[in-house]
Amino acid sequence: MDFFFIQMSDPQFGMFSRLSGMDDERIQHFRQVNGWNILSVPKSTGFAQESALYEKAIAAANRLNPAFVVISGDMVEDRSDPGQLAELRRISALLNPHIPVHWAPGNWDVGNTPTPETLAQYRENFGDDYYAFQHAGSSFIVLNTSVGFDDSQTPGEWDRQMAFLDKSLIEARNRSSAHIVVILHHPLFLQDPNEEDSWGAMPQGKRRMMLELFDGHPVSAVFSGHLHKCHQVNYKGIQMVTTGAVGYPLGPEPSGFRIVNVSGDKIEHKYYGLDQIPEPEELRLKLNQ
Repeated sequence: MDFFFIQMSDPQFGMFSRLSGMDDERIQHFRQVNGWNILSVPKSTGFAQESALYEKAIAAANRLNPAFVVISGDMVEDRSDPGQLAELRRISALLNPHIPVHWAPGNWDVGNTPTPETLAQYRENFGDDYYAFQHAGSSFIVLNTSVGFDDSQTPGEWDRQMAFLDKSLIEARNRSSAHIVVILHHPLFLQDPNEEDSWGAMPQGKRRMMLELFDGHPVSAVFSGHLHKCHQVNYKGIQMVTTGAVGYPLGPEPSGFRIVNVSGDKIEHKYYGLDQIPEPEELRLKLNQ
C-alpha cells in the first residue's frame, strides 16, 4: 500500500537566540569555515522563533494528514531547560492524535558525549532511543547515532545498538518488507564513505560497522538531520538523505520539512519550506503522478 510520511528535523528550541548578536567577523568565520548561513540579527533571548516555525510545521502536517511524522533529533538546544521541553511538548500535542510521532535523538538531546544520565533523561522524556516499527509492509529502524559519535562514557551501548540493528535488518528481510528505511540524526558520511572524520557525520569506525550491516540487506533509504541543510548522496543504491531544519536553517533552504512518498517499488521525497507546503489536494495529485 502506498503512503507518505513527513520527516522533520532539528526544531532545536533556543538556537536562534544562541546564534543571535554575532559580529560580522564571527559570522564570516562560520560562513567560510563551516559553510553555515548565520543570520546577522540583534541579540535575542527565548525561543519565540522556533515556536512559530514548529507551530507552522505541525499545522501543515495536520492539513496533509501523513501516515506518521518522524523527528530526527535536536528537539531542544538545552536539554536541562524545562521551558524548552515544555514548549516542544505543547506544540507537538497540537498534532492530530491519530498521527503517530517517532522521535530520534540528536546530539543536543543526549550530548556530544552521551552519558548514562543523559540517555536516561532522554528515555524518560521521549521513550526508547533506538527501536523499530512497521507500516504498510515497510520496516523502519530508528537509531541513536550520538552514542556512535562518542561512546566513551556509555560502554556497551553501541554494541547493544548494533546487535539490535543487525537483528532488526534480518527480521525486516525475513518479513519481505517492501522497503527498509533507517532514521537517525547524524549522516553516515557527507561525500564518500571513506572520508575523514568531521563534526557533520559519523566517525569512520562506527560508519563502517553500519554500512557493512547494510550491505547484506535491502535498505532503501537512510534519513538524517544534524546539518540544518539538505544534502543527498547514494551508497550502493541506498539513498542517503539529509533534511534541513524545521528550526534554524544553516543552508540555502528555508526552515521546512521533507515529504516522503513510499510506494511498492520506490521511495521519492521532496523538501519544502514552510511557506511552500502544498495543499492536500495538490499533494495527492503529485503523489499519484
